[in-house]
Amino acid sequence: MILLLLLLMVPVTLYSQNQERSRSINLVVGGGIGHYFNTFTNVLDEDVRNNRPAFSGKLLWQTEYLLRLGFESGYYFVYSTTRVKTNSGSEKLTSNLKVVPIFLSISMKVINHFEINFGTGWAKMIYTVNASGSKQEKIVGNTYSMSNYTAGFTYSYPLRKNLDLGSEFKYLYFGKTDDSYCSVLLTISYKILWWNVR
Repeated sequence: MILLLLLLMVPVTLYSQNQERSRSINLVVGGGIGHYFNTFTNVLDEDVRNNRPAFSGKLLWQTEYLLRLGFESGYYFVYSTTRVKTNSGSEKLTSNLKVVPIFLSISMKVINHFEINFGTGWAKMIYTVNASGSKQEKIVGNTYSMSNYTAGFTYSYPLRKNLDLGSEFKYLYFGKTDDSYCSVLLTISYKILWWNVR
């Protein structure tokens, strides 16, 4: 992966030498829908709600080249289940999982208005398990996943000098549970600060 990024940076560096050189701090927020790929062995697809809301946010430093570096987070409603069969077979369980990642993020422009993205880092996984629909038997907890990554691409269109509207597709992998998740988001990018480089 690192070798691939280095190879991609060669044409990016050559191309950027002919562009106006500027730097900026960008806030990117997005919302949309995500899809969880069911990996349960005891829950059928029809018992999993795997299309849920997704929200993301990034704070990125735009270098004078075509790279943007920064931090990424979000709030992803990964899935909820309507029925989970227990060992006794007589108890009904419902559950859901939400994820809050904290990633280091890299974005790189490949053509006009189009970027590829990569991120990796830590994620907090918040789960709820409810037995037989009883509030007294509801369990809420969290765990942490350290080996996670995301990859995707973004298309953005400038509305004003400091404001872009766009869309983003991303794939997320959570190492703790070996889960895969994709999301499609509508994004707004706002330049908080910008300045030219001599």
